[in-house]
Amino acid sequence: MTLSKSFHEYFMHMAMREAAKAAAAGEVPTGCVIVRMPTAADLLPASAKLLGRAHNQTELLKDPTAHAEMIAITQAAAAAGDWRLDNTILYVTKEPCPMCAGAIVLARNTTVVYGLPDPKRGGNSVFNLFDHPGLNHRPTVISGILQDECHEQFAAFFRACRHGLVPKPATAEIPPP
Repeated sequence: MTLSKSFHEYFMHMAMREAAKAAAAGEVPTGCVIVRMPTAADLLPASAKLLGRAHNQTELLKDPTAHAEMIAITQAAAAAGDWRLDNTILYVTKEPCPMCAGAIVLARNTTVVYGLPDPKRGGNSVFNLFDHPGLNHRPTVISGILQDECHEQFAAFFRACRHGLVPKPATAEIPPP
């Protein structure tokens, strides 16, 4: 089943809205959504079921694993009632890091779609985790969807940081163990 570019752009725009929430909270602007793939009979975005959506919350939660992908995978697994996310598409504004790429492989997302590549820490382009021959699951990867828009969102955030225009990230009250 081949999905159209406009199908992928629809959900990447949704991921970009999540990234905007992260930026507004002073977090690195990465957003992610996970959808159940539509049936071959109906390939419109409305036919895909949204299972999870999230944005980076590492500063808020004081948690290095609170990346958008990790939170969205947890939500999607809860919504699906299974940790295996077969027949799902994960959309993320920036190429997943190695930690997130590992979680995606373990969760068995069928397809990963990202906008902006990460030439320094990319789990796909640098570490080749999505196509590693030793792994039992290899998702299909589609890169560059709304790449320019994702790049501008990222660049605008860091420009604002340099000029002191990004709000200080909030912190959640987390009780000690």
